[in-house]
Amino acid sequence: MENSSRRVLKTTNAVRELVPTPWDRNDFVREVGRLRGRRLVLKPVQATAMSRLPCGLWLALKQHDEIAYDADSSEYHIDQTIFHEVGHMLLEHHSEGGAFVGLAELLPDIDLDALQFVMTRNNFDDEQESEAELFADLLMSTAVSRFRRSSVMTDVWGRR
Repeated sequence: MENSSRRVLKTTNAVRELVPTPWDRNDFVREVGRLRGRRLVLKPVQATAMSRLPCGLWLALKQHDEIAYDADSSEYHIDQTIFHEVGHMLLEHHSEGGAFVGLAELLPDIDLDALQFVMTRNNFDDEQESEAELFADLLMSTAVSRFRRSSVMTDVWGRR
């Protein structure tokens, strides 16, 4: 197994206990924030605003972190996006870029002066994106295992 995959597996195993039973997105996000010592906020964004942009964003601000995601996605896709962005956080990925064109339009209440960097979920060709996606896939398997009653699974099967 290559070093990158080992690192992802080790990180995933270390935080698997943060995945609540039954699945609850807000509890998971709160626990991730507690683990990192930084408040984590979810920002649902309307699909029309996200259509030209990545599936999800991690915004590292001076005092807290935010994950923006497409509010009109399925519950499953929202959770996958959140796991992916959390993967970037826990794997200590960083971006060289700050704000990008359209960020203020996408998130009009964001304090661009407090923004340290933005990780965008739009290119799966580099190592950081591959690691974050593997992390998300592994944690999703925990959240939707047959031993868990999960809103994610009911979303996949269409039962509510």
